[in-house]
Amino acid sequence: MAPSVAIIMRTRDRPVLLSRAIASVCAQTFADWHLVVVNDGGDAAATGDVIDGHRAELAGRVTVIGNSQPRGRAAALNQGIKASSSTYVAIHDDDDTWHPEFLARTAAHLEATADAAVAVRTEIVWERIDGSEVTELGREIFCTDVHGFTLSDLLLHNRTVPISLLYRRTVHSKIGWYREDLPVTEDWELLLRLALAEVTLGFIDGEPLAFWHQRREAEGTLANSIVAGHAEHRGTDQLVRDEALRSYVREHGLGELLYLTRFLRQENDRLRETQLEMNQLLRQQGQRLDRLERTIANATLVSLARRGYRRLKRRLSGT
Repeated sequence: MAPSVAIIMRTRDRPVLLSRAIASVCAQTFADWHLVVVNDGGDAAATGDVIDGHRAELAGRVTVIGNSQPRGRAAALNQGIKASSSTYVAIHDDDDTWHPEFLARTAAHLEATADAAVAVRTEIVWERIDGSEVTELGREIFCTDVHGFTLSDLLLHNRTVPISLLYRRTVHSKIGWYREDLPVTEDWELLLRLALAEVTLGFIDGEPLAFWHQRREAEGTLANSIVAGHAEHRGTDQLVRDEALRSYVREHGLGELLYLTRFLRQENDRLRETQLEMNQLLRQQGQRLDRLERTIANATLVSLARRGYRRLKRRLSGT
């Protein structure tokens, strides 16, 4: 019988992080899962050593796929999903972690509802790596204003990162696979398609159940793609938006967008003029306050001089 959840974990030359990620999977209170590790062009021996270190906990619930050359983020995900069978799919990147109840609560949600996917409250964990030592630097809740899994939120940016999501395998038969032509943001692009499909999406609020680990200063294989590859993320984000815009224009024409673009430009110009006027008023107010302070200071000095003169006069007159 196929497991309920297939967990896809892509990795390349990050054994310390990979070991932590596998431990996170093995710590789940929900046990009906199978882990697929896709070693995308990394050191096969190092990956094998990490897997061997967790053999007892994995208890046969692991498949390792090795690519001699990197195939890319999206291709590695598709490869792992297609090599597995399950009711649900979870993407667990090799540098992130889960709360022990993540699978139990998300699987229970999908069992109890018709939702195609469910996301959870997520926490960013800031960390630094020195050799084999990982030092936590701080934590913050990711997107505190998000209380649902919606298209309107996704239009801004990806507010449902892979570690925070469990979805039905049937999603892929409905909307297709991760786009392998995108070097990054392949997860966001798939979620946009999912949010446009005729499905419902769930969200489990409250305590964080997923932990998105980030390293601001890391380089090379230890870096986060969203940090080290910020320019690439920005470019791919623009590519996806332009594709959607062209599709919209082909169907609806340029008229409405030309009007909105001009309207927004006029509003932006008006706001800029208002800001300039406010800045001028603030400068004028500041100048008035400066003059007032100087007047008060001068008056205070005069008052002090007068009092000093009176005291001196009394001493000299002996009164």
